[in-house]
Amino acid sequence: MKTKKPLSFANLLLVRPKRANLRYAVTLLCALYTGYVQGQFCFSPERPQLGQVVSFTYTPQTTPLASDSTLEGRYVRYGAPNVIQLSQPTTVKLVRHGNDFVGELFIPRKDVAGMMLLFRNSSQPKRTDLNNGQLYVIPVSDASGRIVPHATGGQASVFTRSHFLYESGARPDPNWVVTLYEHELAQNPNLHPFYWSDLLAAQVKQKKAGYGPKVKAGIESYLASRPTPTTAELTTAAQLYESLGDFPKANALRERQKLVEPTGSLAQKDRSMAIRKEQNWERKKAAYQAFATEFPGSSYLPALTVMMTDGYFKNNDIPGLVTFVEKQPASHTDVLMLNTIAFQMADERRSLPEAEKLVNRAIDVLKSQPKTGAGNWEAERLTRQRQLMNTYARVREQQGDYAGAYTAYQTFIDPNDIDNTDPRLIERYFLCALQTNHIAEARPMAEASVQIGTATSGLKRALRDWYARQPGNTVAKADAYLTQLEADLRADQRDELQKLLINEPAPAFTLTDLLGRSISSSAFKGKVIVLDFWATWCGPCIASFPAMQQAQTRFQNDPNVKFLFVNTREGGPVQRVHNFMNKHPYPFVVPLDGQQKVANAYKVQGIPTKVVIGPDGRVRYRTIGYSGNPESTVNELSLVVEMLKEGK
Repeated sequence: MKTKKPLSFANLLLVRPKRANLRYAVTLLCALYTGYVQGQFCFSPERPQLGQVVSFTYTPQTTPLASDSTLEGRYVRYGAPNVIQLSQPTTVKLVRHGNDFVGELFIPRKDVAGMMLLFRNSSQPKRTDLNNGQLYVIPVSDASGRIVPHATGGQASVFTRSHFLYESGARPDPNWVVTLYEHELAQNPNLHPFYWSDLLAAQVKQKKAGYGPKVKAGIESYLASRPTPTTAELTTAAQLYESLGDFPKANALRERQKLVEPTGSLAQKDRSMAIRKEQNWERKKAAYQAFATEFPGSSYLPALTVMMTDGYFKNNDIPGLVTFVEKQPASHTDVLMLNTIAFQMADERRSLPEAEKLVNRAIDVLKSQPKTGAGNWEAERLTRQRQLMNTYARVREQQGDYAGAYTAYQTFIDPNDIDNTDPRLIERYFLCALQTNHIAEARPMAEASVQIGTATSGLKRALRDWYARQPGNTVAKADAYLTQLEADLRADQRDELQKLLINEPAPAFTLTDLLGRSISSSAFKGKVIVLDFWATWCGPCIASFPAMQQAQTRFQNDPNVKFLFVNTREGGPVQRVHNFMNKHPYPFVVPLDGQQKVANAYKVQGIPTKVVIGPDGRVRYRTIGYSGNPESTVNELSLVVEMLKEGK
């Protein structure tokens, strides 16, 4: 037996049934968008009104959820576009009765024109029945039984102005959205101001043949029907033109908007952009002050204020910066920017009293700052608090107040989280502890940092010197103490490096160095040779030089180790290399590989590349790039050299 396909809800709204047929027409709502499954979704009362409870029945046998036994509903209430905030997805419990699932929903007493539902497996939320993307609809009726305004257009608003459908991984059908809007306006032409732009935007997404001229005609027709369009309508029209790529008309409307509202958002935007582009600092300050006076509530003011904060610092107007920051409300204050500025000033020992005022201001602002952005704000607030206290401690330390600095460090430093603690912070904490006789509290953290390989060279030196000064100790004992702390780490590192060792021929070479001397690989037979391939234009190469100098210094008294800093791929005159070495007098031997023959022979693919040749005259280690960590670079290279000396 064939089942008659029921009318869709949109088609139903076009039907003007006589009183005798009204009941039949409304009964068709039970088959709302269900195709061939009459009775798949039914609700009671047939014509629900505001303030009523609606009971509904869902029969999933012919739906994607036919085999699922644990189901729940998700619904949103909807109304006019200006009350889209009603459309917050909520779960509704379903009770099973045989093959059916039953639930109830309450319709609030105002603003609601209907409710839209989807059904899903409560244990596997991605298994859904979206009614072919149209959802299941319960429209609201008035006391006479007529469907209320917005009952159809509001559905389209759910699709275009909310994320209800997207949370199930689906997207609205633009053709269906356009149909809903058109039917709403056919039934209620007086609602045109509510839906005109949404309909035109939907037609742009629909991309039906000839949509461009049709949409433009719709924009012009609507604006012509409005003797004095609002700024919101002009803005929306401009956005529609932009979506069509007609930027001249969009810009013309924006200029018209400025005439309608000369101190409105667009005018403020133009002013703010002019302030940002102003290069003269004095004129920029004056323009900002005028803007802040004229538009104290502007949405552009907070970002401009942050920009001016940065400007005071970059123009080295530190007194002006402090005065400016102290006048700003919390909403215009970037706590993290103040922290960065204050820490940099402290590190440079510059304007330390002012740096302290800045960080104190940031601490005060953070206490009253409301939640910003998504995520766990309390966790973020604690992170920022630790950053600010770190800066405060640094400021106090640089002013010689080690007791105040140590107390500040104690408020946030975590001895049990050494892996995630900045090694420089551990060093500063230990040095303050030394100055304030709190070595017993700080020593375990310093030793642990050495043991896991994160300790800075400064921390190691401070720990070694402190140990050597203790009664009965010597420098030799201090060296042994440090070696013992690193024993396990170095053993692990040696095991890892052993896996990285290679065994390739080392091509012979003879080059001339910057001093005119002949440098030949044959002269270093039986020795460990470290080749560092570099160029003056290579930033990572230059950045690695302090670490490479430390590594060379570690073996400077060892006649069986030789470091050669091979300049290659320079791409310019040799004088450039001379100039660089004169400006940076590193004690390096610099052979010149102008033709890149040695670099190519040693398979150098990029610079910096470090190649280590063993005493047997074979390439045993090759690494490219620079990690940015001087300590690890020195340790790694030193371990490789020591292993090769031992014949590994």
